[in-house]
Amino acid sequence: MKVIMRAGPAGGWSPDTRPQGQSMRPERVESKSQEPRVMSIARGCRRVGGARPPNGATFYRGARAGRRRHIGQIGLTVALIGLTTGCDALRNFNLLTVEQDSELGINAYAEVRKTAVVIHSGPDYEMVQRVTTRLVEAARHFDPKIVGEFEWEAILIDDPETVNAWCLPGGKMAVYTGILPVAETEAGLAVVMGHEISHATARHGTEALTRSMGLEFALAMISGTTSAGGAAGNEEVIALGTNLLLQLPMGRGAELEADQKGLEVMARAGYDPREATRFWERMGALGGDAPPEWLSTHPSHGSRIGQLEELMPAAIAIYERSPAREGAPLP
Repeated sequence: MKVIMRAGPAGGWSPDTRPQGQSMRPERVESKSQEPRVMSIARGCRRVGGARPPNGATFYRGARAGRRRHIGQIGLTVALIGLTTGCDALRNFNLLTVEQDSELGINAYAEVRKTAVVIHSGPDYEMVQRVTTRLVEAARHFDPKIVGEFEWEAILIDDPETVNAWCLPGGKMAVYTGILPVAETEAGLAVVMGHEISHATARHGTEALTRSMGLEFALAMISGTTSAGGAAGNEEVIALGTNLLLQLPMGRGAELEADQKGLEVMARAGYDPREATRFWERMGALGGDAPPEWLSTHPSHGSRIGQLEELMPAAIAIYERSPAREGAPLP
């Protein structure tokens, strides 16, 4: 496994001296109202994925027309799987390889970084890197093959008005400074990142993309080509695919799986899993008519906290056995 970590300059809290319970609210908030901005999905696409493709609507229609050539073959395959193994197989049906997951994530990550203001030092940056390292090492225990094949990297994006975090296929992650006040603590951030890492290792992102747009679109995003060809078409397919990856809801089954795996990963990494229920209560309080962007793809439905509490005893048992609680490295 190649883990890409960039060490920050000296100063700030170190891994041994910054307590889990210490607040990590951003030092400056530039919003006039001092409140996180609530964004619609459409506006989120433009902010998170870069500029909207100049001919996005036309391209979308073209992509749908192109994939009709394959819909018979793929549709028959999906139908046969559904008939022989049940509906759960359809949710886990993925036409891409793990290597293609990584290629797709790399292209999408580059698209995001075109416009993102990335923080490269400071306590919050160091916190994100530390949590990422611990969670990735913990996730290796549960999914050694997938974790080993992904190239993990996390960036901190300076945007106090955006309440969001994500992990692309292949292990490329981003945390927005706007989610830090909701996380409140290092353990709270581990809830968010553990959940997102679990989506990636379960390959939920590419499952959702191929279900929504078809195999041809996903492969075009990986190769950076379209049937029309040309640089403009390449940019459009990558930009549109990036927005879809960051905005497509995963479904309740995938969310429950990520909740369970996320609890186990953060517990093994030495973070108290009981922080998960407190985090979701805080996130749910930000809902309403216009919830934060993260909630648009991670619905805080009424049964979620109850489901977390059902999963909690097993997660607490992992936490109590974890050597990382005392700062020791994981075996």
